[in-house]
Amino acid sequence: MIYEKFASYYDQFVDYELNDIYYEMITKYYTEGTAIDIGTGTAPLAIKLAENNFTVTGTDISSPMLERAYNNAVIAGVHLNLYIHNILDPINMSYDVFTMTSDVVNYLSNEQETLRAFENISSAMNDNSIFAFDFLTPQHMNKVHNYKEDILLEDDLLEWHVAKTNVPNQIKHSLKFGKITETHFQTTFPLKKYKELLNKANLFIQKKRKTDERIILLCKKR
Repeated sequence: MIYEKFASYYDQFVDYELNDIYYEMITKYYTEGTAIDIGTGTAPLAIKLAENNFTVTGTDISSPMLERAYNNAVIAGVHLNLYIHNILDPINMSYDVFTMTSDVVNYLSNEQETLRAFENISSAMNDNSIFAFDFLTPQHMNKVHNYKEDILLEDDLLEWHVAKTNVPNQIKHSLKFGKITETHFQTTFPLKKYKELLNKANLFIQKKRKTDERIILLCKKR
């Protein structure tokens, strides 16, 4: 899944309260160090960490997102190491903190891809590293079925439609900007399945937080 047109407006939809939860969880373990924000988008969490004594790398599969991330970092007066990277590919450096926020994990299509991403992260972690991510709950997926909203943007109208697919716990987002339509799929699993996949990747859950629509897990290496 690559955001193209939507990248221009992504900052308007950032959940800053979620980023605050991540920051609170991370700083119980580290108040400085190295961090990688995987699927960083426009880099709201990466910038917050960089503003607070972390050396931060941000990765994303979307070039337009990374361009916005770079601009946001310049405005904030911080430096980020930004790279194009697919979370299904290995991570070549170790970090103190690994994050994958705002339901990035739900853009993976199936259990096999999710396990592969977890294994890539686990392989790059050291014994003291932490890995924090969140996923949308199956209950939330059911709740947003047939969600429709017209959102007036700065210079455009976004017609947003969400619907369940024939795949269990999967939703399809249709984002229409005039004549341009972007389609994105998100797939989730019950907490029990994520625990199983993390265990297979030699990871275990250290802390858990729940919001109305998602569960946030902070993990360490076995």
